[in-house]
Amino acid sequence: MTKFFVRTPEVGLMGFALDEFFLEEARPRPGRPQPYVSQTDPSLFIADLEGEEADALQERGAEVFVDVEFDTFGPERPPGVEPPELTEAAVMAEIGLRDVLQQIRAPEAWERSRGAGVTIAVVDTGVCGSLAEFPTTKRSPFNPPSTYSGQHWSDLRGHGSMCAAIAAATSSQGGRFDGVAPDASVLSARTSLQSTDIYRIYDSLVAAVRKGQIAEPLVISNSYGLYTCQPPNVLPQNHPYAEIVFGAVDDGIPVVFAAGNNHFDVLCQHDPAACGPNTIWAVNSADRVLSVGTVDSNGSNQDPANRHANSSRGPGEWAQELPKPDCVAPTFGQVVWGCGYRNMSWWGTSGACPQVAGLAALMLAVDPKLTPRQIGDIIRGTCRPLGAAPPCVGHGMIDCAAAVAAV
Repeated sequence: MTKFFVRTPEVGLMGFALDEFFLEEARPRPGRPQPYVSQTDPSLFIADLEGEEADALQERGAEVFVDVEFDTFGPERPPGVEPPELTEAAVMAEIGLRDVLQQIRAPEAWERSRGAGVTIAVVDTGVCGSLAEFPTTKRSPFNPPSTYSGQHWSDLRGHGSMCAAIAAATSSQGGRFDGVAPDASVLSARTSLQSTDIYRIYDSLVAAVRKGQIAEPLVISNSYGLYTCQPPNVLPQNHPYAEIVFGAVDDGIPVVFAAGNNHFDVLCQHDPAACGPNTIWAVNSADRVLSVGTVDSNGSNQDPANRHANSSRGPGEWAQELPKPDCVAPTFGQVVWGCGYRNMSWWGTSGACPQVAGLAALMLAVDPKLTPRQIGDIIRGTCRPLGAAPPCVGHGMIDCAAAVAAV
Protein backbone atom coordinates (compact mmCIF):
# COMPACT_ATOMS: atom_id res chain seq x y z
CA MET A 1 0.00 0.00 0.00
CA THR A 2 0.99 3.61 -0.61
CA LYS A 3 0.06 6.79 1.22
CA PHE A 4 -2.25 9.11 -0.69
CA PHE A 5 -4.00 12.40 -0.12
CA VAL A 6 -7.70 12.12 -0.95
CA ARG A 7 -9.83 15.23 -1.47
CA THR A 8 -13.53 14.57 -1.85
CA PRO A 9 -15.91 16.98 -3.64
CA GLU A 10 -18.62 16.57 -1.00
CA VAL A 11 -19.00 15.47 2.60
CA GLY A 12 -21.07 12.45 1.58
CA LEU A 13 -18.24 11.01 -0.49
CA MET A 14 -15.87 11.58 2.42
CA GLY A 15 -18.13 9.44 4.59
CA PHE A 16 -18.41 6.78 1.90
CA ALA A 17 -14.66 6.57 1.48
CA LEU A 18 -13.97 6.24 5.17
CA ASP A 19 -16.78 3.72 5.71
CA GLU A 20 -16.00 1.47 2.75
CA PHE A 21 -12.23 1.40 2.90
CA PHE A 22 -11.45 1.88 6.56
CA LEU A 23 -14.38 0.83 8.71
CA GLU A 24 -15.21 -2.37 6.83
CA GLU A 25 -12.22 -3.53 4.80
CA ALA A 26 -9.70 -2.54 7.46
CA ARG A 27 -11.05 -5.12 9.92
CA PRO A 28 -9.42 -8.17 8.29
CA ARG A 29 -6.23 -6.16 7.74
CA PRO A 30 -5.41 -4.73 11.18
CA GLY A 31 -1.97 -3.64 10.01
CA ARG A 32 -3.42 -0.83 7.91
CA PRO A 33 -3.14 2.50 9.77
CA GLN A 34 -6.32 4.45 10.32
CA PRO A 35 -6.70 7.44 7.99
CA TYR A 36 -5.75 10.93 9.10
CA VAL A 37 -8.67 13.31 8.64
CA SER A 38 -7.63 16.94 8.17
CA GLN A 39 -8.43 19.32 11.01
CA THR A 40 -8.64 22.32 8.69
CA ASP A 41 -10.17 20.87 5.51
CA PRO A 42 -13.29 18.70 6.01
CA SER A 43 -12.97 17.29 2.49
CA LEU A 44 -9.44 15.87 2.90
CA PHE A 45 -7.90 12.77 4.42
CA ILE A 46 -4.59 10.87 4.19
CA ALA A 47 -4.62 7.10 3.94
CA ASP A 48 -2.73 3.99 2.96
CA LEU A 49 -4.45 2.69 -0.18
CA GLU A 50 -4.09 -0.08 -2.69
CA GLY A 51 -3.97 1.10 -6.30
CA GLU A 52 -7.48 -0.15 -7.03
CA GLU A 53 -8.83 1.69 -4.01
CA ALA A 54 -7.33 4.95 -5.23
CA ASP A 55 -8.84 4.29 -8.65
CA ALA A 56 -12.27 3.62 -7.12
CA LEU A 57 -12.20 6.91 -5.25
CA GLN A 58 -11.24 8.79 -8.40
CA GLU A 59 -14.10 7.14 -10.27
CA ARG A 60 -16.47 8.55 -7.67
CA GLY A 61 -15.14 12.07 -8.16
CA ALA A 62 -12.38 12.31 -5.56
CA GLU A 63 -9.00 13.88 -6.27
CA VAL A 64 -6.12 11.60 -5.33
CA PHE A 65 -2.60 12.97 -4.86
CA VAL A 66 0.59 10.97 -4.42
CA ASP A 67 2.89 11.40 -1.47
CA VAL A 68 6.14 13.29 -2.17
CA GLU A 69 9.49 12.72 -0.47
CA PHE A 70 11.72 15.69 0.39
CA ASP A 71 15.28 15.98 1.63
CA THR A 72 17.10 18.47 3.81
CA PHE A 73 19.13 21.25 2.17
CA GLY A 74 21.97 20.94 4.63
CA PRO A 75 25.75 20.51 4.56
CA GLU A 76 25.79 16.71 4.85
CA ARG A 77 28.47 14.81 3.00
CA PRO A 78 28.06 11.38 1.42
CA PRO A 79 27.97 8.47 3.92
CA GLY A 80 31.32 7.87 5.54
CA VAL A 81 32.66 11.37 4.86
CA GLU A 82 31.08 13.21 7.78
CA PRO A 83 33.46 15.58 9.61
CA PRO A 84 34.52 14.50 13.11
CA GLU A 85 33.12 16.05 16.26
CA LEU A 86 35.26 18.96 17.47
CA THR A 87 36.90 19.23 20.85
CA GLU A 88 35.73 22.17 22.96
CA ALA A 89 39.05 23.97 22.49
CA ALA A 90 38.89 23.55 18.72
CA VAL A 91 35.35 24.85 18.55
CA MET A 92 36.05 27.89 20.67
CA ALA A 93 39.02 28.77 18.46
CA GLU A 94 37.09 28.71 15.19
CA ILE A 95 34.81 31.19 13.49
CA GLY A 96 31.16 30.32 13.06
CA LEU A 97 27.69 31.18 14.30
CA ARG A 98 28.82 34.12 16.45
CA ASP A 99 30.53 35.65 13.42
CA VAL A 100 27.50 35.00 11.23
CA LEU A 101 25.28 36.82 13.74
CA GLN A 102 27.67 39.77 13.70
CA GLN A 103 27.58 39.84 9.91
CA ILE A 104 23.76 40.00 9.79
CA ARG A 105 23.76 42.54 12.68
CA ALA A 106 21.69 40.40 15.04
CA PRO A 107 23.38 41.67 18.26
CA GLU A 108 22.49 45.24 17.27
CA ALA A 109 18.88 44.18 16.74
CA TRP A 110 18.84 42.66 20.25
CA GLU A 111 18.97 46.16 21.70
CA ARG A 112 15.31 46.41 20.70
CA SER A 113 14.14 42.79 20.39
CA ARG A 114 15.37 39.30 21.29
CA GLY A 115 12.26 37.48 20.07
CA ALA A 116 10.48 37.05 23.41
CA GLY A 117 6.84 36.06 23.10
CA VAL A 118 7.24 34.43 19.67
CA THR A 119 7.42 30.71 18.80
CA ILE A 120 9.51 29.33 15.93
CA ALA A 121 8.38 25.92 14.67
CA VAL A 122 11.30 24.05 13.11
CA VAL A 123 9.95 21.40 10.71
CA ASP A 124 12.96 19.14 10.37
CA THR A 125 14.73 16.06 11.72
CA GLY A 126 14.05 16.90 15.37
CA VAL A 127 16.06 18.78 17.98
CA CYS A 128 18.51 17.33 20.51
CA GLY A 129 16.84 17.88 23.88
CA SER A 130 20.04 17.46 25.90
CA LEU A 131 21.73 20.58 24.50
CA ALA A 132 22.02 23.49 26.91
CA GLU A 133 20.99 25.77 24.03
CA PHE A 134 17.42 24.43 24.43
CA PRO A 135 16.49 24.51 28.12
CA THR A 136 13.01 23.26 28.95
CA THR A 137 11.85 26.83 29.58
CA LYS A 138 12.17 27.70 25.89
CA ARG A 139 10.65 24.50 24.46
CA SER A 140 7.08 24.61 23.25
CA PRO A 141 5.11 21.66 24.70
CA PHE A 142 3.09 21.33 21.49
CA ASN A 143 3.30 17.77 20.13
CA PRO A 144 2.51 17.67 16.38
CA PRO A 145 0.91 14.41 15.19
CA SER A 146 3.71 13.36 12.85
CA THR A 147 5.49 10.03 12.45
CA TYR A 148 7.57 11.07 15.46
CA SER A 149 4.80 12.22 17.78
CA GLY A 150 6.25 12.26 21.29
CA GLN A 151 9.82 12.11 19.94
CA HIS A 152 10.25 15.63 18.61
CA TRP A 153 13.09 16.48 21.01
CA SER A 154 15.36 13.81 19.58
CA ASP A 155 17.52 14.23 16.47
CA LEU A 156 19.39 11.26 15.05
CA ARG A 157 20.56 13.13 11.93
CA GLY A 158 21.77 16.40 13.46
CA HIS A 159 20.29 18.71 10.84
CA GLY A 160 17.22 19.87 12.77
CA SER A 161 19.29 20.75 15.83
CA MET A 162 21.51 22.95 13.66
CA CYS A 163 18.51 24.79 12.21
CA ALA A 164 16.83 25.30 15.59
CA ALA A 165 20.07 26.62 17.09
CA ILE A 166 20.62 29.10 14.29
CA ALA A 167 17.07 30.37 14.69
CA ALA A 168 16.74 30.56 18.46
CA ALA A 169 19.47 28.95 20.57
CA THR A 170 20.21 30.57 23.93
CA SER A 171 23.43 30.81 25.91
CA SER A 172 21.55 31.96 29.02
CA GLN A 173 21.68 28.57 30.74
CA GLY A 174 25.09 27.35 29.69
CA GLY A 175 24.60 26.97 25.95
CA ARG A 176 27.58 27.77 23.77
CA PHE A 177 25.58 29.74 21.22
CA ASP A 178 22.82 32.27 20.88
CA GLY A 179 20.67 32.11 17.77
CA VAL A 180 19.17 35.02 15.87
CA ALA A 181 16.19 35.20 18.26
CA PRO A 182 17.63 33.91 21.56
CA ASP A 183 14.51 34.62 23.64
CA ALA A 184 12.01 33.04 21.23
CA SER A 185 10.45 29.67 22.03
CA VAL A 186 11.23 26.64 19.85
CA LEU A 187 8.59 24.18 18.69
CA SER A 188 10.33 21.06 17.44
CA ALA A 189 8.36 19.32 14.67
CA ARG A 190 10.29 16.17 13.76
CA THR A 191 9.21 14.71 10.44
CA SER A 192 9.92 11.85 8.06
CA LEU A 193 10.10 14.52 5.32
CA GLN A 194 7.19 12.92 3.44
CA SER A 195 4.58 15.41 2.26
CA THR A 196 1.82 13.49 4.07
CA ASP A 197 3.76 13.76 7.33
CA ILE A 198 4.54 17.46 6.88
CA TYR A 199 0.87 18.07 6.03
CA ARG A 200 -0.17 16.66 9.41
CA ILE A 201 2.29 18.96 11.16
CA TYR A 202 1.09 22.07 9.35
CA ASP A 203 -2.55 21.04 9.73
CA SER A 204 -2.14 20.72 13.49
CA LEU A 205 -0.24 24.02 13.78
CA VAL A 206 -2.86 25.97 11.80
CA ALA A 207 -5.67 24.36 13.80
CA ALA A 208 -3.90 25.14 17.08
CA VAL A 209 -3.41 28.79 16.13
CA ARG A 210 -7.08 29.08 15.16
CA LYS A 211 -8.17 27.56 18.48
CA GLY A 212 -5.78 29.69 20.53
CA GLN A 213 -3.80 26.65 21.66
CA ILE A 214 -0.69 28.41 20.37
CA ALA A 215 -1.32 31.91 21.60
CA GLU A 216 2.00 33.47 20.64
CA PRO A 217 2.86 34.65 17.15
CA LEU A 218 4.20 31.68 15.22
CA VAL A 219 6.91 31.45 12.52
CA ILE A 220 7.59 28.22 10.61
CA SER A 221 11.11 27.36 9.38
CA ASN A 222 11.56 24.75 6.61
CA SER A 223 15.05 23.72 5.47
CA TYR A 224 14.06 20.97 3.05
CA GLY A 225 12.78 20.58 -0.48
CA LEU A 226 13.39 18.79 -3.78
CA TYR A 227 16.94 17.94 -4.84
CA THR A 228 16.70 18.10 -8.63
CA CYS A 229 18.19 20.01 -11.53
CA GLN A 230 15.03 20.08 -13.66
CA PRO A 231 11.40 20.99 -12.90
CA PRO A 232 10.31 18.08 -10.69
CA ASN A 233 6.73 17.68 -12.02
CA VAL A 234 5.69 15.77 -8.90
CA LEU A 235 3.98 18.57 -7.01
CA PRO A 236 1.14 20.53 -8.67
CA GLN A 237 0.15 23.83 -7.11
CA ASN A 238 -3.17 22.35 -5.94
CA HIS A 239 -1.39 19.53 -4.09
CA PRO A 240 -2.67 19.38 -0.48
CA TYR A 241 0.86 19.86 0.89
CA ALA A 242 1.23 23.10 -1.07
CA GLU A 243 -2.23 24.26 -0.07
CA ILE A 244 -1.69 23.70 3.67
CA VAL A 245 1.55 25.73 3.50
CA PHE A 246 -0.26 28.54 1.69
CA GLY A 247 -3.15 28.23 4.13
CA ALA A 248 -0.76 28.81 7.03
CA VAL A 249 0.46 32.03 5.42
CA ASP A 250 -3.13 33.11 4.76
CA ASP A 251 -3.82 32.54 8.48
CA GLY A 252 -1.08 35.04 9.31
CA ILE A 253 1.85 32.68 9.93
CA PRO A 254 5.14 33.69 8.26
CA VAL A 255 6.66 30.68 6.49
CA VAL A 256 10.34 30.55 5.53
CA PHE A 257 11.99 28.03 3.19
CA ALA A 258 15.54 27.23 2.13
CA ALA A 259 15.96 28.04 -1.56
CA GLY A 260 17.84 24.80 -2.25
CA ASN A 261 21.34 23.50 -2.98
CA ASN A 262 20.75 22.66 -6.63
CA HIS A 263 23.10 24.88 -8.64
CA PHE A 264 26.68 23.62 -8.68
CA ASP A 265 28.87 20.78 -7.43
CA VAL A 266 28.03 17.10 -7.76
CA LEU A 267 24.32 17.31 -8.51
CA CYS A 268 23.69 19.87 -11.26
CA GLN A 269 27.11 21.24 -12.31
CA HIS A 270 25.82 24.54 -13.63
CA ASP A 271 28.31 27.38 -14.12
CA PRO A 272 29.13 28.53 -10.55
CA ALA A 273 29.58 32.13 -11.70
CA ALA A 274 26.19 32.24 -13.43
CA CYS A 275 22.93 33.38 -11.86
CA GLY A 276 20.92 30.79 -13.77
CA PRO A 277 19.29 28.57 -14.74
CA ASN A 278 16.44 28.47 -12.25
CA THR A 279 16.75 25.71 -9.63
CA ILE A 280 14.27 26.83 -6.94
CA TRP A 281 11.30 24.53 -7.14
CA ALA A 282 7.67 24.17 -6.09
CA VAL A 283 6.57 25.54 -2.68
CA ASN A 284 10.08 26.83 -1.94
CA SER A 285 9.62 29.24 -4.88
CA ALA A 286 6.10 30.49 -4.17
CA ASP A 287 5.29 34.18 -3.68
CA ARG A 288 3.69 33.61 -0.28
CA VAL A 289 6.81 32.15 1.34
CA LEU A 290 10.19 33.71 2.04
CA SER A 291 12.87 31.78 0.14
CA VAL A 292 16.46 32.13 1.34
CA GLY A 293 19.75 31.46 -0.42
CA THR A 294 23.21 31.49 1.12
CA VAL A 295 26.56 33.25 0.63
CA ASP A 296 30.03 32.91 2.09
CA SER A 297 31.69 35.30 4.54
CA ASN A 298 32.52 37.59 1.61
CA GLY A 299 28.89 37.80 0.52
CA SER A 300 29.37 35.63 -2.59
CA ASN A 301 27.83 32.44 -3.92
CA GLN A 302 29.61 32.52 -7.29
CA ASP A 303 33.06 31.24 -6.30
CA PRO A 304 33.61 27.62 -7.41
CA ALA A 305 36.10 27.19 -4.57
CA ASN A 306 33.26 27.50 -2.04
CA ARG A 307 30.30 25.18 -1.67
CA HIS A 308 28.07 28.28 -1.44
CA ALA A 309 28.02 28.18 -5.25
CA ASN A 310 25.47 25.38 -4.78
CA SER A 311 22.89 27.91 -3.58
CA SER A 312 19.89 27.56 -5.93
CA ARG A 313 19.21 30.29 -8.48
CA GLY A 314 15.97 32.10 -9.15
CA PRO A 315 13.60 33.43 -10.23
CA GLY A 316 11.71 30.39 -8.93
CA GLU A 317 9.39 27.89 -10.58
CA TRP A 318 6.14 29.23 -9.04
CA ALA A 319 7.11 32.86 -8.40
CA GLN A 320 4.90 35.43 -10.11
CA GLU A 321 5.13 38.71 -8.20
CA LEU A 322 8.14 38.11 -5.95
CA PRO A 323 11.14 36.48 -7.69
CA LYS A 324 13.29 34.15 -5.61
CA PRO A 325 15.42 34.02 -3.62
CA ASP A 326 14.03 36.87 -1.56
CA CYS A 327 17.34 37.30 0.25
CA VAL A 328 20.49 35.49 1.36
CA ALA A 329 22.30 34.86 4.63
CA PRO A 330 25.91 33.82 5.32
CA THR A 331 26.72 30.28 6.50
CA PHE A 332 30.16 29.16 7.65
CA GLY A 333 32.11 27.67 10.53
CA GLN A 334 31.19 26.23 13.89
CA VAL A 335 27.56 25.48 14.67
CA VAL A 336 25.38 23.04 16.60
CA TRP A 337 25.05 19.65 14.92
CA GLY A 338 22.93 17.02 16.65
CA CYS A 339 23.91 16.87 20.31
CA GLY A 340 27.31 18.47 19.70
CA TYR A 341 29.16 20.97 17.56
CA ARG A 342 30.83 20.88 14.16
CA ASN A 343 32.95 23.16 12.05
CA MET A 344 31.82 23.16 8.41
CA SER A 345 32.70 25.25 5.37
CA TRP A 346 29.01 26.00 4.87
CA TRP A 347 25.65 24.99 6.34
CA GLY A 348 23.74 24.82 3.07
CA THR A 349 20.71 26.99 2.41
CA SER A 350 19.35 24.99 5.35
CA GLY A 351 21.46 27.20 7.62
CA ALA A 352 20.31 30.40 5.91
CA CYS A 353 16.58 29.72 6.24
CA PRO A 354 16.43 29.73 10.08
CA GLN A 355 18.29 33.03 10.18
CA VAL A 356 15.34 34.62 8.40
CA ALA A 357 12.87 32.74 10.61
CA GLY A 358 14.70 34.16 13.61
CA LEU A 359 14.60 37.64 12.10
CA ALA A 360 10.83 37.32 11.57
CA ALA A 361 10.55 36.42 15.27
CA LEU A 362 12.54 39.53 16.27
CA MET A 363 10.12 41.64 14.25
CA LEU A 364 6.98 39.97 15.60
CA ALA A 365 8.22 40.51 19.15
CA VAL A 366 8.13 44.24 18.41
CA ASP A 367 4.78 44.16 16.59
CA PRO A 368 2.81 40.89 16.89
CA LYS A 369 0.25 42.14 14.35
CA LEU A 370 2.67 42.18 11.41
CA THR A 371 1.38 40.15 8.48
CA PRO A 372 3.60 37.71 6.55
CA ARG A 373 3.57 40.11 3.59
CA GLN A 374 4.62 43.06 5.77
CA ILE A 375 7.44 40.99 7.27
CA GLY A 376 8.64 39.96 3.82
CA ASP A 377 8.47 43.49 2.47
CA ILE A 378 10.51 44.86 5.40
CA ILE A 379 13.14 42.12 5.16
CA ARG A 380 13.52 42.58 1.40
CA GLY A 381 13.56 46.37 1.75
CA THR A 382 16.32 46.41 4.39
CA CYS A 383 18.71 43.88 2.84
CA ARG A 384 22.25 45.03 2.12
CA PRO A 385 22.98 44.86 -1.64
CA LEU A 386 25.78 42.51 -2.60
CA GLY A 387 26.34 43.45 -6.22
CA ALA A 388 25.29 40.12 -7.75
CA ALA A 389 22.15 39.70 -9.84
CA PRO A 390 18.84 38.96 -8.04
CA PRO A 391 18.61 35.31 -9.21
CA CYS A 392 21.82 34.73 -7.22
CA VAL A 393 21.24 36.81 -4.09
CA GLY A 394 17.73 38.25 -4.25
CA HIS A 395 17.58 41.65 -2.55
CA GLY A 396 20.87 40.98 -0.77
CA MET A 397 22.05 39.96 2.70
CA ILE A 398 19.59 40.24 5.58
CA ASP A 399 20.20 43.07 8.04
CA CYS A 400 18.52 42.27 11.35
CA ALA A 401 19.13 45.66 12.93
CA ALA A 402 17.72 47.55 9.96
CA ALA A 403 14.68 45.26 9.67
CA VAL A 404 13.81 45.52 13.36
CA ALA A 405 14.30 49.30 13.27
CA ALA A 406 11.87 49.48 10.34
CA VAL A 407 9.05 47.82 12.29
